[in-house]
Amino acid sequence: MNIGLLVSELEDRDVKKICIGASQAARDKDVTLCVMPGKYLQTEAEDDNPYAYQYAALFDYARDFGFDALIIDIDRIGKKVPILKKESLLKKFEGIPILTLSEVEGFVCVNEITNDRDQLEQLGYESVCDVIGLKEKGKLPVPEQAKTFNFVEKDAAEALNVLFRISSPLLHRKYPDEKVYEVISKTFAAEGIKNSAVLLYDTKIRNTIKYWWNKPETILCKSRLVNGIVPENNENDIIKTSEVIDSITHGKAKVLIAGSLFVGEYQLGLVITEFTSDYYIDHFQDNLLSIITGTSRVSYLEKELKKTNEELYEVQEELARDDSVLDHIGDQDYLTGGLNRRGFFAKAYDLLKDNFGPGKCAVVAYIHMESLKGINDMYGHEEGDRAVKKVSGILEKVFENSIYGRIRGDEFAVIEISDEEGKAESFRQEMSTQNANLLSESSRYINHLQYSICEFSYEENLSLREMLKETDDNLKRIKQLK
Repeated sequence: MNIGLLVSELEDRDVKKICIGASQAARDKDVTLCVMPGKYLQTEAEDDNPYAYQYAALFDYARDFGFDALIIDIDRIGKKVPILKKESLLKKFEGIPILTLSEVEGFVCVNEITNDRDQLEQLGYESVCDVIGLKEKGKLPVPEQAKTFNFVEKDAAEALNVLFRISSPLLHRKYPDEKVYEVISKTFAAEGIKNSAVLLYDTKIRNTIKYWWNKPETILCKSRLVNGIVPENNENDIIKTSEVIDSITHGKAKVLIAGSLFVGEYQLGLVITEFTSDYYIDHFQDNLLSIITGTSRVSYLEKELKKTNEELYEVQEELARDDSVLDHIGDQDYLTGGLNRRGFFAKAYDLLKDNFGPGKCAVVAYIHMESLKGINDMYGHEEGDRAVKKVSGILEKVFENSIYGRIRGDEFAVIEISDEEGKAESFRQEMSTQNANLLSESSRYINHLQYSICEFSYEENLSLREMLKETDDNLKRIKQLK
């Protein structure tokens, strides 16, 4: 059984005691407990911390994490908002058995309510026992006898050392090809954490108090540990939100803690790890999330910088070999005579605007000359130019009635609107034949193409950007497989 425990913050001594009791109960009852400290509900941004509301986005995950039941410390979570706001949060979880730690009309409350700080561990323990009974039998069980809690709080200096050992390898390295997430898994494993995951969206999602975010149904798993092992095909595994917990535990009972990653107004994803005694030290989790957020942002920016540098290098090369600036500000590619990047996008937008409608399909293709750099380096740019022209001629034949253009030095894009479905497959077959012909030609070098051809049925809000991104992502997956 998977149980979510929604609390405010672990800097609250009362919340810590509740979590200590709930964690012990989860281990005793052999269930998975995921602590979700989303801090406080807010009606407006705080002056000293305008993005504090972002932490509460964590509660939105609880609705779709596939939890069998939820325990919600609604009074502490909602201490800054009126009762209607608290009730609004509780109503989000309709259909999931809910147990509150204080009385709220219309919702089931834990058997024994107490504000006695010496009894809060027992309250946490009882809440797990009660919610199990509520889920399995539809009613609260007989209260458990008082338990003995032998939790020993970790020394703050030891927890600080853990943060140092985690942050040092992450913050003092460069990460080609986003290997940072591999390092995160290894670093967690070195600290004895056997189960964890870093999950990110493929694009940041804006979230404000006025315009609350729409959480996607899937998320990318960038790194994961399951029982101390990094699973195969770990990076960029797409996971349904409802399967996140099971993807970490594989059905074995664990005590976990979740935290959201955000920058300013944008949600980026979340981190889930085992709930160790380190997390009971004030601000341990906030610092850990900040380290991972900063590291992932640096990794992303490094990747974007590398991509930009490569594009600038290509433009510099083209300008150095071409006397006509008009080729770079007009619509025509100086080398192939076809469309350049600017011309392709202008024509593509016009095509979609005028022809893409109900009953129509759009076929979008990316073609990459993966050998071009090697040809240029070994045989010179003149030979590289001949190879580009050769490929351009092939594409002109294959995509005879399409709009195509050279959008980068070694990359072409194609778009066609069709009345018939399945045209993408015929293009793939023809491209496969042409690619085989290229490879079989007697030559000093291999001129090989990698390509992705995708087909999109008409949807009112489907944009060229979305189609190109999906096609590009598919090409990246193809390259990884090869």
